[in-house]
Order: sequence, then C-alpha cells, then structure tokens
Amino acid sequence: MWVEITALNQIPESDILRVKVEEISLILNRQGMNVTCYRNACTHLEYPIDMGKVSGGIITCPFHKYQYRLDSGKCLNAPADSLESYPIKIEGDRVFVEIN
Repeated sequence: MWVEITALNQIPESDILRVKVEEISLILNRQGMNVTCYRNACTHLEYPIDMGKVSGGIITCPFHKYQYRLDSGKCLNAPADSLESYPIKIEGDRVFVEIN
C-alpha cells in the first residue's frame, strides 16, 4: 500500500527528515530528486538514528557510532548489514512510501 508522507521540498537537501507512518518511524534522505527511505533503527541495537550526525551522505548513530550510507543504507562498520529500506515514489511534488 502506497502512503503519501510529505512534499519533496520538506525533505532537507543532503539531510534527513523523520516521519511516522502507521506506527513505523522512518527517516527520509534527499539528494536532488533522489529520495531514500529507511526504518529509523540502527542495525546494531535497533536504537533510533534520526538524531545522528549527517555528513557527506553518511549518518552516524548517536549511540554507538555505527555509520550508514544514506544512498544505499549500507553499514560502514559491518558491511553485511544495511538499514531496512522502504520503496519510494514521487508524483509531482508529493512523496509516497510503500508499507506492507
């Protein structure tokens, strides 16, 4: 099911926006017209990562310093791990996420 979550211009360029959709906390990242969406949980201990520092396309978990690429969700500390991603589609200036 596709759920409308925000306007494209509400997602800060090269930063994140935290949203809640059907009781799921998510983070959105925008690089130009490319938007990615991940569950707001570090793969290390499931702590929220939305308060982490974003720099150079990487978010650092504020609790244990795990780092993730925001374009792919890949963990730099544990390469086998990735943030849980959600499909995104953009229609006009509206952003939708697919929730199963």
